[in-house]
Amino acid sequence: MPAEANIDAAEVYRNFAEYYDAYVGDFIADYQVYLHELIPGMKVLEIGCGTGRVLRPLLEAGASVVGVDISDEMLVRAGDKLRSFIEKGTLQLLNHNFINAPLKELFDRVYVTFYTFNYLLNPDDASLFLKNVRASMNKGAVLVMDLFYPSILHNPDLAGQWQDRVIKMGERQISLSDRRFMQGKVEKREQVFIEDGRKQQITTSRRFYNKKETECLLLEAGFANIKFADGYDMNLFHVYEFDEATNSGFVVCAIK
Repeated sequence: MPAEANIDAAEVYRNFAEYYDAYVGDFIADYQVYLHELIPGMKVLEIGCGTGRVLRPLLEAGASVVGVDISDEMLVRAGDKLRSFIEKGTLQLLNHNFINAPLKELFDRVYVTFYTFNYLLNPDDASLFLKNVRASMNKGAVLVMDLFYPSILHNPDLAGQWQDRVIKMGERQISLSDRRFMQGKVEKREQVFIEDGRKQQITTSRRFYNKKETECLLLEAGFANIKFADGYDMNLFHVYEFDEATNSGFVVCAIK
């Protein structure tokens, strides 16, 4: 989950931890991006690892992995699910914030997964984050980040409108009401989870970074060979073209 400096973020994801697997646990479309050309034994860092959704396929592919999050509750759940890999020594879980400092260990691959970067609401924090990430990478290492496109930019009429659905995980059945607003480049998301009569309201904020802004931040941090792909199709990666539109979620990769 996100690696932003705001203390409120840790509180938000302390509450969200018990619903996270039900909310995103069956999402696998991004796996192909992270497993592409991954060689057994590579040292991999996942930033925003949450409860371990992406960690498992990386570990099963033979990587040596460090998973980072700012939520102890998320990390505990990841540890419970992936205990055998921790005992084998192929997985380490850390509470670390890359706005504040790099890690001493250097990595061959760094993955900033599932919109983690969008929780950096301040571009200055985003710049510090990227510089510290780069300092944690071996020369020639690859960075991959997954960034979101606010859904209400596709359909502005939905702004402020509650959307209801039911999410299931095993025998659990959770009612979810969700509404979103744009405040400049920041999407405010209000979610109400109801399970067995118990209600939990969670509010999060995510900043929209378009491709041009993302490329500028990466260049400023010292990255090179920056390429973008809409969605998770490895065949679509290309160099950013001047004034290229950003109208969907995208993946960006770069080299140290």
